[in-house]
Amino acid sequence: MAGVLCFLALWEVVARYDLLPRDVLPPASTTLVHAAQLLGDRSFLGQIGSTLWAALLGYVLALAIAVPAGLVLGLSDRLHAATATVVELIRPLPPVGLVPLLVLVVGQGIEMKAAVVALGCVWPLLINTIHGVHSTDGTAKATARSFGWSRGTVAIRVVWPSAVPSVLTGVRITVSVALILCVGAEFIGGSRDGLGSWLLQQSMLPGGIDTVCAGVVVAGALGLLVNGAVTALERRFAAWAHREDS
Repeated sequence: MAGVLCFLALWEVVARYDLLPRDVLPPASTTLVHAAQLLGDRSFLGQIGSTLWAALLGYVLALAIAVPAGLVLGLSDRLHAATATVVELIRPLPPVGLVPLLVLVVGQGIEMKAAVVALGCVWPLLINTIHGVHSTDGTAKATARSFGWSRGTVAIRVVWPSAVPSVLTGVRITVSVALILCVGAEFIGGSRDGLGSWLLQQSMLPGGIDTVCAGVVVAGALGLLVNGAVTALERRFAAWAHREDS
């Protein structure tokens, strides 16, 4: 919180003393007032809702792919080695750079935005899940097998609980990235709705910098709230892992 206040204070000083032109950076105080006004604008809230919905769909898709695949690859060293080259070949591709191709394939609607989010979030989630599986205590797995547990039972009752903290760390890292990717896809893909499309339209209006900055502030605050909620969930469901680390 102190860092945010310092940033706002620096922003205010830079703008008030005209270190940057007002048509480039309006004062923080003015922007915050404008941001509060936007929160009462139903049209703006509708754009926020459109972005959140697309980001949620893409993120759920990424989770549905990455977590099961991460468990399978983490449990099978042979399969992990066989797919490692393919994963490392595809993983560096920038999701936003694929927007033109996705527009041709699925159009400019919610499918395109969700696909960009899924492509951007699936790899960190996959890698974190694999790491969580590999970090499972070997003694615990051996003990479970000595009791006659099947591989499936060991995976569910021993490996998965051990992997949860790493999976939640991946969720915390990528949940804010999902919002950024969705807004970026709306910018580049020419989406008809969403926060990115709204910001692009406002930037083309005379004096639109005030509205654009206010919209960016709202988006940043939304990202902080989402990240805070995920961090709270991580502490709630993986508190034992944090205690062990300390």
